[in-house]
Amino acid sequence: MGKLLAKERQKEIVEYINSTGSAKIGDLADKFEVTKETIRRDLTHLQEIGAIERSHGGATLVSSFRPIPIETRVSENSSVKYALCEKGLELIPEQGVIYLDAGSTMQCMAQLLSQKSGYTIVTNSINTTYHLNNGNNVTILTGGQLNPNNMSTEGFQTTNFINTIKVDISFLGTSGFEQHNGPAVSEFTDAQIKQAIIPQSKIIVVISDSSKAHICSLVQYANWKDIDYFITDKDLPSAVYKTLSELTEVILI
Repeated sequence: MGKLLAKERQKEIVEYINSTGSAKIGDLADKFEVTKETIRRDLTHLQEIGAIERSHGGATLVSSFRPIPIETRVSENSSVKYALCEKGLELIPEQGVIYLDAGSTMQCMAQLLSQKSGYTIVTNSINTTYHLNNGNNVTILTGGQLNPNNMSTEGFQTTNFINTIKVDISFLGTSGFEQHNGPAVSEFTDAQIKQAIIPQSKIIVVISDSSKAHICSLVQYANWKDIDYFITDKDLPSAVYKTLSELTEVILI
């Protein structure tokens, strides 16, 4: 492996720990062809920003950063998610082209859209297409490499396809945004997809229940000023509402 810049190496360290659950300093030094002291400095920095937890002789991933299987997330706060998505429907232009992100909230949106007709819906979520198949809309799956954690496609094929399209509105999710200046997610590949669709969209909407304000996910994929609307519930802390309202339009349900 060729020498990497510190930021690139640290990103790959987090990705490695994300896939393995933990890593020893010696193993990381061998993998990245640097000294143990360099790895210790990397781990200290990553711990300071909350990306990892130090352990004896190495590091583990912070539990809140671990991706939660979508099967677990679907049933969480489902009634709130449906209410938020119903509000999101009001922002969709007639006969519009829609992008739906991967995630449990977007499955709620897909179920609501399946009762509508005349839309073109693009998604990288395989589970979402199951719900859309019940409706009278045109559904387009981006294609790409399967991420079994959230049953979505990702990678070069996905971003390459997204770069060729334009949509009227995109609905995106977040795994948590505490300590971030914008919505964030638990995986770099997920962030990459979201970053690709943002410049291809006329309107960007983030939908999330207020619990995500108390969760610090791994990687921020956008600044709040890049988001047109943030739809969440009324339990959003007032201090967070005040801060976000100065950057984007916050809609409380």
